[in-house]
Amino acid sequence: MKILYFDCFSGISGDMTIGALLNLGVPQNYLLSELKKLRISDECNIEIKDSQKCGIMGIDFNVHIKHNNDENHLHHHGRNLKNIEEIINNSSLNDNVKKLSKDIFYCLAKAESEVHRKDIYEVHFHEVGAVDSIVDIVGTAICIDYIKPDKIISSPVNTGKGFIECEHGIIPIPAPATIKILKNVPIYCDEREFELTTPTGAAIIKTLSSEFKNLPCIKIIKEGYGCGKRDSKKPNLLRIILGEDNFEEICILEATIDDMNPQFYGYLMDKLFEVGAKDVYYTPVYMKKNRPGVVVSITTPVSIEEKIKEIMFKESTTIGIRRFNIERTELDREIKNVNTEYGDIRFKVSRYKGEIMNISPEYEDVKRVAENNKIPLKKIYNGVVKSRIYEEV
Repeated sequence: MKILYFDCFSGISGDMTIGALLNLGVPQNYLLSELKKLRISDECNIEIKDSQKCGIMGIDFNVHIKHNNDENHLHHHGRNLKNIEEIINNSSLNDNVKKLSKDIFYCLAKAESEVHRKDIYEVHFHEVGAVDSIVDIVGTAICIDYIKPDKIISSPVNTGKGFIECEHGIIPIPAPATIKILKNVPIYCDEREFELTTPTGAAIIKTLSSEFKNLPCIKIIKEGYGCGKRDSKKPNLLRIILGEDNFEEICILEATIDDMNPQFYGYLMDKLFEVGAKDVYYTPVYMKKNRPGVVVSITTPVSIEEKIKEIMFKESTTIGIRRFNIERTELDREIKNVNTEYGDIRFKVSRYKGEIMNISPEYEDVKRVAENNKIPLKKIYNGVVKSRIYEEV
């Protein structure tokens, strides 16, 4: 599973997001050519350059507005959500980019409408209407569509603190719209008294991220840094980590049964394994009134939990299922085909942190060889285990 992890230790903004995604490997020419499909290139110039914060290299992404005249300046700032949706819909961007862009804009506009107590399509304001926000949000959608992560996770978000001056006067940090957007999201601030997370940045991460938590257990492939516009003792950077997650979310489902035909249990177990259960086992128990019963325990990926429940309700007599969240650590495994004196036999090789922990021949292969050669299965198995095959693996 391909994962993007947004490390918002210095907050998040639109330009920082694009900078980090470019630094992560999205080609600059690809982004620029896709942005031209918006047909607003006559309103701005885009500058992309290498920069550093506290010695850490990243990419500084800048959108410079062209102020040709006062009317054009007002036009930039007068757009509302409907205008922007029209720009996106009328472009030749692909459907995924269009949808993600509009979802982010909707999140932002909804917050601003609540702050100003106006209809969502009546709000005219800088964060949505300005060309730089259009480029930042659509550019982010383009980059995400290019990377195509299976999952996006974010750290808790550093918002900054203090006050900031805007067209409405002096307002607190986080800005009211930022607070609205980040409802139910873990936020914090450090000693830096300036805005670290903008409303645009908040809308981007709220829309993209499925979870907000500390860095999960992943294998890191690459990282990218997007530069902010402030300098401080701590680096004003957004870090985005591209990683792989080889760990499935696992749970245990249990049901206690005392009224089912014992012949049904074998069939039930087969059905559960067919849909992908990791493990199924039965435990004999004594229930109320000292009746003998069976606890059915199923270790299953959360992704197929509903399928497992459906089979349990259809194929057993249970009327209720218990669920337990668990953590499961698995060894890295690979199957190797090895030529032995008995023919080809597959071996399962299990490793922990690169070191081989277990090597075992596949039962079905040993069984096939035993049947084909009319040799007892245990003789084949023991002979293979005691051979020098392990050195070949």
